[in-house]
Amino acid sequence: MNSRITPIIVAAIGAILLAASFVFKGNASGDDINVVIEKADFIMPAAHRVYANPQALDGKYYLFKAKIKNNTNHSLEDVRVRYRIPGYIDWTELTVSGQMFPGQTLVVPCYPKFDDKITEKSTESIEKAEVEVSWDGASKDDIVEEEFSFKFTNRNEYVYTGIKKEEISTWSDMFDNNALIACFVTPNDPIVKYYTQNLQEKLLKGEAASVTNKPEDGVRFLAGIYEGTRASHMVYSGTKGIPQSTEDVQSIVQQIRLPREVITGNTGLCIELSCLYASVLSAAGIDPIIYMVPGHAYPGFKMNGQYYAIEATGINGEGLGGIMGAEEAFKKGQEQLETFFKQAQMGDPRYTLVDIHAVNQQGVTSMDLKDDQFLRGKVDQIVASWSGGAPVQDNNKPSNQGGSNRVYTPDNNLRTSSLSFSIPSGWQTHMKPVPQMPILTAQVTSPDQLTTVSIYDIPAGNVQQALNTIEQYFGNFGMSMQYQINGNTVVGLTYSNAGTFNWMGKALNKSGGIRLVAVGSPDYAFGQKSNEINTIYNSIR
Repeated sequence: MNSRITPIIVAAIGAILLAASFVFKGNASGDDINVVIEKADFIMPAAHRVYANPQALDGKYYLFKAKIKNNTNHSLEDVRVRYRIPGYIDWTELTVSGQMFPGQTLVVPCYPKFDDKITEKSTESIEKAEVEVSWDGASKDDIVEEEFSFKFTNRNEYVYTGIKKEEISTWSDMFDNNALIACFVTPNDPIVKYYTQNLQEKLLKGEAASVTNKPEDGVRFLAGIYEGTRASHMVYSGTKGIPQSTEDVQSIVQQIRLPREVITGNTGLCIELSCLYASVLSAAGIDPIIYMVPGHAYPGFKMNGQYYAIEATGINGEGLGGIMGAEEAFKKGQEQLETFFKQAQMGDPRYTLVDIHAVNQQGVTSMDLKDDQFLRGKVDQIVASWSGGAPVQDNNKPSNQGGSNRVYTPDNNLRTSSLSFSIPSGWQTHMKPVPQMPILTAQVTSPDQLTTVSIYDIPAGNVQQALNTIEQYFGNFGMSMQYQINGNTVVGLTYSNAGTFNWMGKALNKSGGIRLVAVGSPDYAFGQKSNEINTIYNSIR
């Protein structure tokens, strides 16, 4: 063969092979591409920013990881992965891989970016995520489509671990989500800031421990928070604590009131009180700590390398010997802290702490919450009880009806046609609880603050006009309402930044207008409180 022809033939063969590679590169089918989805079982709205941040806690929290393997005998160009969550996130491209060689595996994590409005979610739901994998030259039939479902909790739901119940074997497994409790610490919440400002001005007389950086001032500030809760007669609702053992699976998921809800509801569990203290401490510039031990949590702070604690449930703790003074509560906290570090140093995994500012720096940040004039009014009422203003009083009048009370709200125009109702003993009556809403005559609340009876006296000609007036007032506070009227019966839902409130009530003509008595609870507790609510509702007459 002519030596001059040989290079030409070789070049031609190379060109043919090169062209063939382009011709055949898109002939892979979905059957040749293996996709395995590793998904999260749930997403907590309170922690939505953590799930969106691949740097947060080294990327531990994600919606899913797509493991893609090229089982063809040729390379794939521009492999694309995209996903969507109908109703929450439109089609979003996660990555484009320039080239996948035969046998190569590509792992694509998804860190979903939800709108901040997700923190207004008051009910849990099951949602669907859809995933598509495509590549250059793939036909519509070639595209790999996968979908899976996951639980979207409500914003108040805290899940102590992401490990499946049947796989939990150690205490570390049980508290796998410990760091995420920082998402429920909300120092930037306008209501928490307003509460902290009043606490500093009214009780601490301008105390600024973060400026002095002196432990004794920090302790004084910690005691000031305690005195604020005690002076407002806050109740420790110790019905459910954090998990006590690895078998305590019923405590893995817990409804946690946000600090604003603890403040304005004037009650809290140990973990909720700890989040409240941590929020106020952080808002004041002090490094908050939440200590977790079997079945219990308590708050404190660190300063100059030293740790401090207080027993927040001393305001009315079960098994704690009644109400403690601030000094006694701090002494109790320090005793518990001594035991805590002793056990922790011995390697006991049941004793853990969450350094809020430290995990904040690792990307675990709290949710944004909107200002709420209605809740500010609640704070004003609490502040008044500190300063000797209009204190909260129990106006229940005893009767002979089986140990319960019949509540009559004061009204000079009220006669036998007024609506009254029976409630159990121990509930509190708040007269004119929101000065900015004069039509709200009174509210009566249960000891755990989950059930509320509201009495409205509205200058209106009929029930529809009365409800319209209430709606207008609610609108001024950024709230809205849905309802149905059936004769003198009204049922409805009230929406606010604090969540959804489910209620039912009765309306009646009275001198000068309409009286409405409504009883209900937050949406997440309505089922739990249905018997209590129905009993009170049926007593309205």
